[in-house]
Amino acid sequence: MTIKILAPLAIAATLFSACSDNATTPPPSKAEQCAAGLSNDCVMGTWSIGGPTVIRTVGTDVVYIIDPSHNLEASPATLKFYVDENQTNTFEFANSPLSKADCKTATGKTYGLWDIVGTSLHLRARTGNDCMAVNEATIPVEISVVGGQVTMTLKQIFFMEPEMKQSDAVEKNTATEVYTFVTAN
Repeated sequence: MTIKILAPLAIAATLFSACSDNATTPPPSKAEQCAAGLSNDCVMGTWSIGGPTVIRTVGTDVVYIIDPSHNLEASPATLKFYVDENQTNTFEFANSPLSKADCKTATGKTYGLWDIVGTSLHLRARTGNDCMAVNEATIPVEISVVGGQVTMTLKQIFFMEPEMKQSDAVEKNTATEVYTFVTAN
């Protein structure tokens, strides 16, 4: 009789403790999601950019800095990756009000689709891209996690293309876009 009563109690205690363990487990941080590199979980959320990053020589060192003539750090542009109501990977790029781009869209936003292809992002700008010379590209991406700070570097210009339109060809072809993670969706 005692065994019949204790068995259901043991099962109930196991179920209760299993449920309570799940309830207290915090979701992974963006640094944890990005530790293994580019993935859907890593990309999802809102990222900011202070301007196109260019190569400069400082003394004998080669450094990457935000192009001083296109510095948007006071009011950065943002890039949001999310899954829309149709379960489609979607992005929204909101340009900075400080942008020096020759033309700007009416909403200041560009919308499109994204997919991960190996270690690259395939981007297809669909709406608000009238200022962009390139509206579809597969771009190599580098994810960096230092402490809790996560950065995503697009190894060529895509969203910043209108900003760099007047730059010389060498600078434009060697520039990158470095985004810093801001918030989750």
